[in-house]
Amino acid sequence: MLKILIFLIVIISSICDFGYSQIPITISERTIDSLMYKSKTKWITLTPFFIVNRKFSPDHGETWQNVGMFGQKLKPYLLSDSIATENINIYKYTRLAGIAQMWVIAPLLAYRHYAYVPSVSTGDDVIDENIYLEEESGYLTAAILIFITGNFTYHVLSRTYLFRSLNDYNRGILANQYFDQASVKFNLIIDSKTQTPMVGIAVTF
Repeated sequence: MLKILIFLIVIISSICDFGYSQIPITISERTIDSLMYKSKTKWITLTPFFIVNRKFSPDHGETWQNVGMFGQKLKPYLLSDSIATENINIYKYTRLAGIAQMWVIAPLLAYRHYAYVPSVSTGDDVIDENIYLEEESGYLTAAILIFITGNFTYHVLSRTYLFRSLNDYNRGILANQYFDQASVKFNLIIDSKTQTPMVGIAVTF
């Protein structure tokens, strides 16, 4: 019972520290011009937590909008492109999977580590203690690994699908832009030597 209480106190104090007493510090910022995308990373001091603010531009860098936690603010711009829409949906599901790993599965395994009580006894206290320590430490190790994997899934793997959707979106914008600027001109002329009518076609992009 004492272990469970300590575990809950640590979680609650971490949440309180995260929400109120920590100061976000911007440590990195990068822009990918070809995708009209930029991100800013803020680390929460004295914690392993960080916040990434992702933005995209629907008008070639004049204004910037947040992508949204699950890409919901970008999705309306992608509805005309099925591939881009599929990629932004995968982005959402990948982020959800990362959250489930970090904040559901990993805490449950950590809780299991502290609340684990062996159900089978061999009758030998030394052997029972060794089995208990091995199984208990296995839960904690699995919790740490799953939390790290969830972090990778949430921040790195999902970003691949965001970039793909932005790439499709920008390619569509450029294609439409070039199409709007294209012009076709027809010229009807007569050859001075042969007196043959000729049609000239000029396509300008």
